[in-house]
Amino acid sequence: MPFSENIDRRTFLRRAARTGAGAALMAVAGSGVLEGLAPSGASASAMSLGSAALQLDWIDDIEFAGSYIAKTNGLYAKAGLDVSLLTGGPNTSVEPIVVSGKALVGISGPDLTSAAIDNGADLVIIGAQMQKAPQAIMSLAKSPIKGPQGMIGKKIGVQAGNLLSFKAFLNLVGIPTSKLTIVPVQFDPTPLADGEVDGWYAFITNEPFLLGAKGIATKTWLLYDYGYKLYSGTYLARSSSLTNATERAQVVALMKGEIQGWEAAFANPPMAARLTVDVYGKGDGLDIPTQQKELYAYQKLFQTPTTAAHGLMWMSPEDVEANVKTLALVNIKSSPKYFTTEILEEVFKGASHV
Repeated sequence: MPFSENIDRRTFLRRAARTGAGAALMAVAGSGVLEGLAPSGASASAMSLGSAALQLDWIDDIEFAGSYIAKTNGLYAKAGLDVSLLTGGPNTSVEPIVVSGKALVGISGPDLTSAAIDNGADLVIIGAQMQKAPQAIMSLAKSPIKGPQGMIGKKIGVQAGNLLSFKAFLNLVGIPTSKLTIVPVQFDPTPLADGEVDGWYAFITNEPFLLGAKGIATKTWLLYDYGYKLYSGTYLARSSSLTNATERAQVVALMKGEIQGWEAAFANPPMAARLTVDVYGKGDGLDIPTQQKELYAYQKLFQTPTTAAHGLMWMSPEDVEANVKTLALVNIKSSPKYFTTEILEEVFKGASHV
C-alpha cells in the first residue's frame, strides 16, 4: 500500500461489501467461471495449525488477488492453517491490530511499521509484495513529462497527503520547488484530463487505469526509478510470534499460502480478475478488464531480479538499506533490524518458488 501520507488516497472509492461473499463464491465456482479453483473448505482436513487472521490494509480489489486465491483454492489450508481475511480501508490501522493479536500477520507499509516499531511496538517486517513502491508522476500521452527534469516549469497536481513525500523527492533529485508549480488537488485525476495541470502525483497501479477507462492515454514514471526507493505492501508480524513455536509455524504457513497465491495470480490473470470482481469485490463497481490491467501493473512491481533469484516477497540487504535511507528523507526512523527474511528463508528453503 501507499506511503503513510497517502493512506486514504482512494477515499473516493466505495468500500467493498463483503456480506454474502461465501455464498457468492460457491455460486460462481459452481458455474465454472472460476475453473481450477476449489472452495476454501476443500482442504480443511489437511489443517493442523489452527486458525489465524491476515489483516489487509485496503478495500477488496486486485491488489489482494494472491490472498483471494490462497483462500479460495485452499492453499493456506494445504499448509495447515485456516486463514481469515480481514478487509481494510481508509480508517484501518494495521499495526495496532497485529500488536493486539486480532491478526497474526498484516499488510502495511515500511513507513507505518517502522514508525510503530520506533515507538516500541513488538513488530517486524517479514516480506515485501511490491519491490518498487507505486508512487509515480502521470501525464497525458499527448504531452508527456519525461522524467523529473521534465517537471520544471510545469503545473503538478499533488494531494495534500502526498505533499511531504513529493517535496522530499524534489529535494532528492535537486529540483527547487520554485522551479515548478504545485497545484493542490483531490484524488480524482480529472483535472489532468481537463488540462488544468500538466502532471499528477499518482499510483501507477490506479489512476492511469481510471483515465484509461475513459479513453484517455497517459504516461507515467516511478519515483522509485529516480532514487526514491521504497517497498510497498509489506507484511508485518509480532516479533514474539517468531520466537513462539506455534505462532511461527502459523506465520510460515500463511506466508507460504500468500506466495503460492500470488504465483497463481500472475500465472492466470483472467482467473484472478474474475475472482476479485465476482466474489471478493462484488458490489464494489469493479470490472474485469480494468482489474486485469491493474494486476499486470502490480506484477511489474512484485517481480524483479531479486525475486527471480530468491522468490516473491524477498528483501535483499541492499534494498532494505535503501528503504531506510528513503524513510529518513521524510523524518521516519527505520533500521535494517526492523526487517527480517527468516520466515521467507523457511518458506523457500533455498529455492525461488514454493
